Amino acid sequence: MRYFLILIASIALSSCCKTDCASTYTIEGVVTSAMDGMPSAGFEVKLEEIVLENGVLNGFFQTAATTTTNELGYFHMEFPRKSALEYRINIEYEGWFPLVIDLDPGDFSPNVPMNLDLQTTPISYLEIVVKNAPPALETDKMRVRLLKSFTEFSNCHTEWVVMNGVNIDTTWNCILPGEIWMPYLSIDQSSDDDISTIDSVYCTSFETVTINITY
Repeated sequence: MRYFLILIASIALSSCCKTDCASTYTIEGVVTSAMDGMPSAGFEVKLEEIVLENGVLNGFFQTAATTTTNELGYFHMEFPRKSALEYRINIEYEGWFPLVIDLDPGDFSPNVPMNLDLQTTPISYLEIVVKNAPPALETDKMRVRLLKSFTEFSNCHTEWVVMNGVNIDTTWNCILPGEIWMPYLSIDQSSDDDISTIDSVYCTSFETVTINITY
């Protein structure tokens, strides 16, 4: 039923006379969540272009068309055909990672809609708190690192964070995709024998999850 409705909407929105279609490009598609495949409704969709006008390259992206996904995650845009050198499409919604996709102008045809199926990723917020509880010594030392890295959609790093001495009360934050487990390793080197601890936290979408490490 979902795809039938999308097909009907596509036919209705894509209809244009032959003359209009020759000077117009069409792009349409469905946006879903990468976590569960559910429709991403109400997301802002913006198409941008770099064009050559009167033999002059403007050198920056300008908006070609905008729309919003419907309850099925479907979107449809028509925009004037120009001498474009680059296109890119932006998908945005609060609490989700922005999605930017480059499009090849050569893939557009004035008579055939370009179809895109895109996936969005929700954000989770991670907070790491490390404290040195009294009694503390100048020789106290704690090493902490996250154990999961990402190629995109995150600014969480896996480098060691090392804390030395007394009065340690350190907090740092990062963002990552939601609905995943984040493992971490802490090593207390305050005494002759290192004490290593491996644990993990579940990072829920749209919420802040805290790792508390006290030594």
